[in-house]
This record gives sequence, C-alpha cells and structure tokens, in this order.
Amino acid sequence: LTYFPKVNGTVVSVEGEKVIVNLGKEKGISKGVLLTVYREKEPFYHPITGVPLGRFEEEVGTVEVEQIESDHLQARSITPGESIRAGDGVRISAARIPVGITSLSPDGPDFLTTELVSALSETGRFRIDSLPPKSGIGDALNRKNLYLIQLTTSKDEGRFLMKLEIQNTQTGQALSEMSVQIVQSDESDLILEHLQYQLFERQQSQIK
Repeated sequence: LTYFPKVNGTVVSVEGEKVIVNLGKEKGISKGVLLTVYREKEPFYHPITGVPLGRFEEEVGTVEVEQIESDHLQARSITPGESIRAGDGVRISAARIPVGITSLSPDGPDFLTTELVSALSETGRFRIDSLPPKSGIGDALNRKNLYLIQLTTSKDEGRFLMKLEIQNTQTGQALSEMSVQIVQSDESDLILEHLQYQLFERQQSQIK
C-alpha cells in the first residue's frame, strides 16, 4: 500500500520523453510507479442551480517515474503520440489499482499468498487478480493488470521467508525486490502487520 499513495501534482516541464513533476520524496512515490497525466477542460454545472461542480478531464498519457528528488521527480513518457505539456495534472489514480499476484513456489506455504491477497483486497485500494502459478509480465498485462507481484515463499525452522518483487507491466520496471522473514505465529494479522512494516521500512530507505 505504501508504494501507491493517493497523490496529485503538476507537470513543470517537458523535454522530449522527459517529464518533470512537482512531487518530491516526501510524497512516498517509488521508482517504476506509473502516473496518469490529465488535462482539465471546460467546467460543468449543476443542471438546475447552475452552480459549478468541477471540470471535465482528458487523459493525455502515462509516465513512468525514473528519479525522485527532494522537491520534484523525473519521469519518462511511455504513451506513443501523446501531447503532455507543462501545466497538465499528474496523479496516481484514486480508483482501485489492478494488481496481479502469482506464486513462483507452488510447494511453498500457501497461506502467505492467500493472506497477502486478502489484506490488499481489504484496503479497498487494489483490484487483486490471483494469477496461475509462475505467471509472468505478459500474463498480467493480458489481464489488464498495471502491476505484477511475484512471490517466492519457503519455511525454515519456524520462520517463513517471503521474497517479493513488484513490477509495472507496461515496461517491466521493478518497483522493489526484497526478502522478508516472518516469525511463525498463530495470529495471521500479526504476520501481515510484520510484513507491511518491513515493506514500509524498505521503501523509506530506498528514497532517502
């Protein structure tokens, strides 16, 4: 969840495929995250009162985060033929993000994958697609997932080892690859909290 904060920013400048956005490290965005670029259009009004309710929007492209600085980030345009320009809005959608999850260890502890799927679904932030074992980027992309999480799990002397890799399906860029040890517990919620805390700590160390 920490990899996909609900953020809104503005395009500062565009030079070829390079796009500068006014979102810095404090926003918690990670390298490899996909951002939607949109342009505000004409306003729309309440049909009876005439009160302005907002503006129509046009989606103009997608950019992939490449570098994050203290007060801005650099991204790369990955949508052919788009016309991104300074002043356009940028965001990680507030809608549910489509994520595919697959296990690379068919003989590993199944409950870790099951609980991760359940925990992510319950946040309301993601639309989780449970993929067949050993699925790849192409499989996730064909099912319209923006991201793929591949899990490798094993058990050793009361400890579970979970290796987790998150990639975006548009370019294959990895957001993170990490190994997390989880002490065996009868309380699954504690296991998930332990995992989420370590994921957050790893993310913070990467963006400092």
